[in-house]
Amino acid sequence: MDAPSYHIQSYCMIRDRTIAVNGTTFLKTNADLTLADFLKSAYRQLDIDYPKFHKMDSLCKAVLIAAELMDRTSGPYASDTALIFSNRSSSYLSDNKHATGIFDTENPTASPATFVYTLPNIALGEISIRHQLHSENVFFIFDRYLPEFLVPYTNAALDDKPIKSAIGGWVEIGEHTCDLLLYHIGKSGDIPHTVAELKRIYNEHE
Repeated sequence: MDAPSYHIQSYCMIRDRTIAVNGTTFLKTNADLTLADFLKSAYRQLDIDYPKFHKMDSLCKAVLIAAELMDRTSGPYASDTALIFSNRSSSYLSDNKHATGIFDTENPTASPATFVYTLPNIALGEISIRHQLHSENVFFIFDRYLPEFLVPYTNAALDDKPIKSAIGGWVEIGEHTCDLLLYHIGKSGDIPHTVAELKRIYNEHE
């Protein structure tokens, strides 16, 4: 069997009020902290000046935090880094908030600040702006984390396109929960970019 052509250069997991980078804890808080306060705490610990963060929905905030941490580990990202993301509920939280506002029988309102986040690929745009990426990107909707699809798709993109690296993974956000695994893929690294390795990383942190 041929050796894998691509490797995981860094990865970030956010789950159960814990953030880990390459298996090492970056932040762990009390389980009863709200998701919004948890993400805000991570932003402050990163010590970055990006005021737009405070206007984002939770999906964008979680993705931006993970991308920032990986950038500090295996970046800076090349401008042609591809983004290949997935989740189950798309941008449901922002969709629901927007729908609640416009269908309010007493005071129907359409908030532009909410509406702007009613597509999951807005998170990809936020990363691209923050890290100056000029790359192709895609956001898949699956009923579960599916490395069996993501690995061959990402490898094919790296084989066929003039791009040197990619950020991929799963980011499922609930009202109170975050289940995120993002990883930075390139030619070098100690962890092969394989379905087995991505399942191992995801499951060892459950």
